Amino acid sequence: MNLSFKDLRFIIEAIEHQINAYQERLQVIEDVDEDEAADLGNDIKFLELLHADMTTTLEQNTSVKTLSYGEVSSPAQNDKFSETSQKISFQELVELTQKLSLSERLFLVEAITSSVRQEVTISQ
Repeated sequence: MNLSFKDLRFIIEAIEHQINAYQERLQVIEDVDEDEAADLGNDIKFLELLHADMTTTLEQNTSVKTLSYGEVSSPAQNDKFSETSQKISFQELVELTQKLSLSERLFLVEAITSSVRQEVTISQ
C-alpha cells in the first residue's frame, strides 16, 4: 500500500488517540476486569509498536523527499533558483507541479507553509 504524507499523519494521529482512549479505559477497569485489562494492555502495546513503525516510515519518507528536492543553501544556489523561477510562468509551474505525485505535492505544500511561518515568525 502506498500512503501519502497526509495519510500517514492522519493514521498516526488516530493511533495516538486510540492509545489514549485505551489507557483511560484501562485505568477505569484495571482492578475490576483482569481479562479486559490484559486485552487492552496487549492492544496498547501493539498500537505503540504500530505508531513507532509508522512514525519511522513518515520520517524516512520526509527525509528522502527532502533530499530528492535538494536543499537550497548556498547563495549561488539561491541565485540559480531565483533565475529559474523568474523564467517560468505561473501556468508552467502548475504544469510542472502536476507531474509530481499527490503525496509529493502535499509534502511540498507543507514545506512551503512551514517556511512561510518561520519567516513570518522571524520578521515579527
